[in-house]
Amino acid sequence: MAQRYFDKFPTVQYGNTTMVDITARVVVLESVSSNPFAFYPYELDVYERPDQFSYRYYQDPYQSWLIYLSNKIVDPYYEWYLSDTEFIDFVGKKYGDVYTAQTKIKNYRNNWINEEPISSSFYNALPAYMKDYWEPILGAGNKVISYNRKKIDWTVNTNKIMSYTVSNTNFVEDEIVNIVYNTNTTGKGQVLSTSNNTVYVQHVSGTYDLASSNTSYIYGNESTVNTIFTSVTCTANNIREEEQSYWTAVTYFDYETIKNEYNKTIRVLDNRYNGIAISDLKRLLKK
Repeated sequence: MAQRYFDKFPTVQYGNTTMVDITARVVVLESVSSNPFAFYPYELDVYERPDQFSYRYYQDPYQSWLIYLSNKIVDPYYEWYLSDTEFIDFVGKKYGDVYTAQTKIKNYRNNWINEEPISSSFYNALPAYMKDYWEPILGAGNKVISYNRKKIDWTVNTNKIMSYTVSNTNFVEDEIVNIVYNTNTTGKGQVLSTSNNTVYVQHVSGTYDLASSNTSYIYGNESTVNTIFTSVTCTANNIREEEQSYWTAVTYFDYETIKNEYNKTIRVLDNRYNGIAISDLKRLLKK
């Protein structure tokens, strides 16, 4: 028999209407959550919806609520693995358009993947702060033979934050700005915030920290603000210039892609235990 999730919930009267009390909170799967053999990982097919997987595995499309609970999914539309078409549509709606998502930076991550090892002599010549990115490869007798990048997924919110003294602060938060000293010397970044006569810019690249002149200006791509800046100060320096090669900028598109790929592998409750989960739900909701 189909096991609809909300059929187990209590009802409440709202005016003259009987409604399901969706505010009820339950702790289901408690009887099996400590059993390491009750769940297993499964990689979804590209176009398989939760109800389709539930029908194929539990022989009941309405038991998709078991999948949601097993994976702590709150939003069944966007916390489920999206097809390419669905993903592009989602990104476009969330960020305005795909191009914006592909060009705006969210944060920076340690880019240890696929980095080649370095010799002991190369490692010994590094400044102390750059040695933190490496770990020894040991050979016979625990002798160090070379060094590998540490496989640690470090992230930082931004590489630097620069403050520019300007006359017009009507920028849009997070918009991309061009930092122009002259036709041959430019940089860019994203607006973090504004205050009084100052605009704070993060995720900077190119040339962004030179003595200003009467021709130095910042242009906002969305606000179209074009304002001369009279001074520039570094207010936060998370990544030294010498360390830039150890980090990669993560765009919003990259971030959403990583999240979507993560959603492709779900945690599935073995169908031998789904009856226990249904009994837990009934008991906790007193149905």
